[in-house]
Amino acid sequence: MTERVTWTDSLQEQFGTAPWWVVSAGLHVLVLMLLTLVTVTFPKAPEKMLTILVNPPPSALPKEPLPWPIKPPKAIEGGAVLEEAFIPREGDEIEEELASDEAGEDESSKGREDFLNDMESGPGVTLALGVGPGSPPGKEGTPWGRRRRREDYGKTPRGAVTIALVDAALEWLARHQEPDGRWDGEKYEGQKTDAGITGLAVLAFLGSGYTQKVGKYKTVVAKAVEWIISQQDAEGCIGRGFQRGLGYHHAICGLALAEDYGMTRIKRVGEAAQRAVEWSIEKHQCEYSGWRYSPKQAPDTSVTGWFVMQLKSAKVAGLRVDGSGFQGAIDYLDKVTTTPGTKDPYGGRVAYQEGRAPSPTMTSVGVLCRRLMGWDKGDALVRGGADYMLQNLPSWEKANFYYLYYATLATYMIGGETWETWNAAMQKTLIPNQRKGGDEDGSWDPVGRWCSAGGRVYSTAMGALCLEVYYRVMPLYK
Repeated sequence: MTERVTWTDSLQEQFGTAPWWVVSAGLHVLVLMLLTLVTVTFPKAPEKMLTILVNPPPSALPKEPLPWPIKPPKAIEGGAVLEEAFIPREGDEIEEELASDEAGEDESSKGREDFLNDMESGPGVTLALGVGPGSPPGKEGTPWGRRRRREDYGKTPRGAVTIALVDAALEWLARHQEPDGRWDGEKYEGQKTDAGITGLAVLAFLGSGYTQKVGKYKTVVAKAVEWIISQQDAEGCIGRGFQRGLGYHHAICGLALAEDYGMTRIKRVGEAAQRAVEWSIEKHQCEYSGWRYSPKQAPDTSVTGWFVMQLKSAKVAGLRVDGSGFQGAIDYLDKVTTTPGTKDPYGGRVAYQEGRAPSPTMTSVGVLCRRLMGWDKGDALVRGGADYMLQNLPSWEKANFYYLYYATLATYMIGGETWETWNAAMQKTLIPNQRKGGDEDGSWDPVGRWCSAGGRVYSTAMGALCLEVYYRVMPLYK
């Protein structure tokens, strides 16, 4: 019988006497040949990938200015160039800083970003009129944050009423803007004060979170800001050629530019705001003192108040502000403020100029300036000034939009019963007296002191700014 030969026996016969390494090499070659027959399929990479950056650390934010404008410049009436409004979606990262390239720049001359993020807001917190860098959209230092606070406030019964009045005022302002972006004082019961009242109108729109980038008034704000920049001369001064004092026009327009830059981070606006700051301190301010209508003129409290607000908003927005500006304002205020004594048991009352009698209006300016520059709400001069204002509550019969504006901000920054008392009187003054129907719908009549200069644009912008205090101002100091 024939013996059956298996495959294993054949291998044994062929390789049984071969060296071990020859067998090993043959097996490895066989394995490699088999592997070449195996096909591995990888998933195809998507053509587009979406990366979502959530709350990036400060180091992730752009250090260099973003390219503005996003689209080619667009000409507007008068030959000026208007940047196309960039409409960011909530979450877009757009912040940047106007940083100095100068070596060894003093860090104290810049805005303090660390004060600005995620801080409690409300009456009694010392506040800044502007906004600062470092907050991504949706937080406090952006149009999104301001609009969010506005929406939250609008959910309250009283908030719904005041926001409706503000909306009506903004609608009136938007309807009466000139094609070149300004507001015409003489056309609406005032004088040739176009620069100053245009700055106030811009502040009113910014106060509700409307900018060149956000909200239905993008074009209105963009044209107005561009017009203000067009009025700035090579030295940085804004508002030459208008009535009622260059100091008012420059400081108010400078404040509007600083606040707009703080909210939009548009490089062109920041550069104009920086030039305005430098003019204010280097060219206009009276040395070691305050400001008035003309450069280096002996100061008064009224004009000084606007310059302090301009510098404060600029500093919060991250612009360079020399400390001599604030120091001069402090030295001046000390000279026009009463101290506790027999003639004034409280102290804190402020005069228009040195050697003149105090007034409630100038006291409101002085108290606001001290709070903006760091005085505690419990300080004797602040408390004394607040008591004086409460002795002189507003009413429509004694209408004074200037006093109403400054005292509303000042008392809001003090809070407590001081604010509650003033707020009730302020609302009683404004709410029932806004015009309804006709061409004046949404405006306030230009009655009382100083309205003859600014007219209906002035009274309407100031009225809106008073009613925006609940969500407009920003926290600065703890």
